[in-house]
Amino acid sequence: MNCPHCGAQLTSLEINTTDDQVTSIEECLNCGGHVLPPILANFISTNSAKNIDSVLPKATSLPSHEPTCQHCHQHMIAIKDDSVPNNVTVFACPNNHQEFYPKDQLLKFKKAQDAKINYHKLWGIPIKSAFAVLVPVVIIFAAITVIPNTLQMSQTSQEARVKASEILTQPLITPISSTQVLISFSTKNAVKTSIKFTSGQDKTFEVSSEPGTNHLLSVSDLEPQTTYKYIIQIITSDKTLNTTEYFFTTP
Repeated sequence: MNCPHCGAQLTSLEINTTDDQVTSIEECLNCGGHVLPPILANFISTNSAKNIDSVLPKATSLPSHEPTCQHCHQHMIAIKDDSVPNNVTVFACPNNHQEFYPKDQLLKFKKAQDAKINYHKLWGIPIKSAFAVLVPVVIIFAAITVIPNTLQMSQTSQEARVKASEILTQPLITPISSTQVLISFSTKNAVKTSIKFTSGQDKTFEVSSEPGTNHLLSVSDLEPQTTYKYIIQIITSDKTLNTTEYFFTTP
């Protein structure tokens, strides 16, 4: 396969992902760019990205034209949204065949991604859209996996579940890797919250120990390709309300 940008022959590079998988990407020794499958950048650590981008390109200048997907031969489009800073260039195939990162851009993207995730964790700010952190195609995954499952729950009445669901936004599942996700949601009023897993694992996590309206929980040590069900517990001064049951599936 040839480089989408400069046309030189690509070289396969084997890497380890953050979910302990071994996969291959393509690198161009001429221009220093890298071709990745869609969403793979979300499963590459910053240290790995540093090693990947350490290649010294032979070319002294980059082509001025946009790269072309080697599968469908369509011009790749520079991603322009909240997931990619203005000073970082990432190209994506319009038919979702591949992504292209020019020299040093993969490392810059990973540093920016880490900084945004850490910022939201530090300040307890829900990530409103998967586009805000991850490569955009992941929004498809998020849209599928956050559909609520309104199974009957024995521990609380239907009325209580409705009231609880009415005062919070639809939870957003943001996959960080196949073993870690961020669960974020907002409430109309300042309340304490926790999340209780009802299947997949038997744990209850404290989300907000002090009353607040923005709630964020990072859950790690999950199993890949596994469905987890959970409820959100809204804790007020006089009672605890349980929501209907939600679910997500890890990549």
